[in-house]
Amino acid sequence: MLTSKTDLDLKLEEFFISLMQMVEKSSKTSEDSVLLAGAMMSMAKVLYFQELGPKEGQEILDKGIFDFVEILKPTIH
Repeated sequence: MLTSKTDLDLKLEEFFISLMQMVEKSSKTSEDSVLLAGAMMSMAKVLYFQELGPKEGQEILDKGIFDFVEILKPTIH
């Protein structure tokens, strides 16, 4: 079953592509990329807490951190 993308899905995809382009242009090393990712995560926390409140913001971060760890685990040597 195919579902069409919502306006929010399209906007999120657009933001993601923009951020990846920024990473490609500004990161010269893998360390730069990891530091930039950390800065993005910190900014997300500020925005989540500011827009959603501490409880809801923390819930989103908790769910997102699990996904991040699952992505990162295979790359840790």
